[in-house]
Amino acid sequence: MKRRNLFALPLGLSALAACASVNTEQTTTLVGVVETVDPTSREVLIRGSAGAQSGRLLTMIAGRAVQRLNQVRPGDRVTVTYYQAIAAQAVRPLSSAATPFAGMSIAREADRPGGEVTRVRSGRMTITAVDAATSTVSFTGPAGLNRTVTATNPQVQAFIGQLRVGEQVDMVYEEALAISIEPMR
Repeated sequence: MKRRNLFALPLGLSALAACASVNTEQTTTLVGVVETVDPTSREVLIRGSAGAQSGRLLTMIAGRAVQRLNQVRPGDRVTVTYYQAIAAQAVRPLSSAATPFAGMSIAREADRPGGEVTRVRSGRMTITAVDAATSTVSFTGPAGLNRTVTATNPQVQAFIGQLRVGEQVDMVYEEALAISIEPMR
């Protein structure tokens, strides 16, 4: 059984063409206006496109790292940034290389309403299905958790095309979510 290492840093999967290492990252930013806030459920409804009436509505659950939620009011301008990156590297078959990072979670105090959370997850995955035509891979991770991922990055698509059912992949995936809220003006 082949084993490959996937190293993921700070939102996806990277590809290995010819067993080289690859890095990819993506940042998505939404600027919008708060429509409603439910402090009990911590649900915030945001209208995208900087609050334009044609803007798409997005519901977010503000995690415990989002501080001072009670100060957020309808009409407040918000910026939500989501960052993810992945680096992948193939390892020799039957390599006993250890998983590179341990999981961690970080949150810090904020002067304004908002917050930032960075999460790192790692573990050995077993590939259960590969569809190279749609760039989709399914795998079972630690604790038997099943996931299916569809790649949009060409490097990741190439990597997925090389995977085979039964292979094991060591993966570390980091994602960061930052929310900042400006008072209504």
